[in-house]
Parts: sequence; C-alpha cells; structure tokens
Amino acid sequence: MRTHDCSRTGLLPAFILLTALLMAGDALAQSLSLVAPTLANVHGRLTAQFGIVVEEKPILKGELEEGAVLVLQCEVNLLEPSDYWLNRKISEVHFKSRLSFDSLTREFVMTLPGRENPLRNRDLGKLLDEGWGTIEATLGSWALLDKGKKYSLRLHTSMNEEGAPEGFMRFIYFWSWDAGADNAFQLDFTF
Repeated sequence: MRTHDCSRTGLLPAFILLTALLMAGDALAQSLSLVAPTLANVHGRLTAQFGIVVEEKPILKGELEEGAVLVLQCEVNLLEPSDYWLNRKISEVHFKSRLSFDSLTREFVMTLPGRENPLRNRDLGKLLDEGWGTIEATLGSWALLDKGKKYSLRLHTSMNEEGAPEGFMRFIYFWSWDAGADNAFQLDFTF
C-alpha cells in the first residue's frame, strides 16, 4: 500500500499557509464595536446616546504601554433625507477623545470633551467602560424635529494614532487600527 507524503509534494506548506490566512481573517475583525445609538429628549435637548466597545483590549493595552497615543473621533449627523435632492443636514456634532498611558503612575489616561480633568485608571477595561461605554452627543433643541417627517441619524467613528495622516494604516499582528476602528451606523426613523 502506498501512502501519500504531503510534505514532499508541497501540500503541507500550502495547508499551513491557508490555515494561517484563515486565522488572520479572525484577527482582522473589527477592533471597535458600536453600541447602537438611540435618540432621547434630555431636558428639551435632542440627544444621541451610543457607546464604543474595544474588542482587542490586550493588543490595545500593549500598544499604549509601548507609548502609542490614540485618538477616537466620532461624528454624529442628524439629516432629513430627500428622495429628489441632497439630504438636508439639521445638526452635526464631533466627539474627540485621547487615550494614552502614563508610565510614571502606571495608569491609562483618557481625555473627554467637556471634562476638565482626564479619567485615570490602572485597569484599561474599567477606563474604557467609564469613558466610552455611554457617550451622549447633544444635537440641538428637541423642537428641531417635526411630527410625521423622516430623519436619519448617522454615526461615524474612527480611531488612529495621534498625528497620523488621513488614511494611515498600522498593522499590528495582522491587525490594523485604521481598518478595524472605522465604523458607521445609520438609524432611519419617522418622528
């Protein structure tokens, strides 16, 4: 009986390469996840509420401890869609947060808009939950919405190294901040 030797025919290296590529595909999964946005009337103000969840905390932790400074940017738009012409922009809000590691205190540091003092914590997961678990973006007066009209809430997030040029891609163990941290969400509704 004759047995087939995979290593001699070159099939074994091809099999290993294919397995590595399939496993790398999992590593290319989203590094940020969006918690679906909602709209609320907060003291007469139209407020979008959403959250950001970092999927790859060990990789993020390692990069921050090695000196990387990352910036999360969120853009929230409220639009009135049009079937015949361009959508009418009703309101737009930008959210920007900086994340770094303080090697002297061994704490992770997060700046948030509207807060004078940054958040600090030795536990990165707790810091991320506190700072990005629930984000509120005030879009203006609740009176901006008219009953019976269609609206669209669009949310776009991106995370990159501070000072990196647009379109910059950084690969870490088959993982790219740019590709994995660029998300969009759209909520269409009738008021």
